[in-house]
Amino acid sequence: MLPKSRRLTRQQFWQVTQRGRSVAGSEWVAKYIPNGLGYSRWAVVTSTKLDKRAVVRNRLRRKIYSQLSTLNPKLSFDVIIFPRSGMLNLDNAQIASAVNQVVSKISGLA
Repeated sequence: MLPKSRRLTRQQFWQVTQRGRSVAGSEWVAKYIPNGLGYSRWAVVTSTKLDKRAVVRNRLRRKIYSQLSTLNPKLSFDVIIFPRSGMLNLDNAQIASAVNQVVSKISGLA
């Protein structure tokens, strides 16, 4: 799990959803805005569109957060990741590459 300082609060989440720019990959969509803090804050949204079972959605969310906690990018963004249903079938290594793809796309556009 990410430390509280690296997670988005409700107000920050709202700002990202309202003013954020979007990037997409085959298994995810991400919205982001620059935050100017020197580190990134993250949120992962798993809706019931992915799966009706909360256990499945929470497992995916935990896997994504664990990959984010091992990352240490030099980004300064507030980011929300919306996984698509294709991400449910990925193992940890593939989820790690998807998370790295999110980071590289955002850093490339900054």
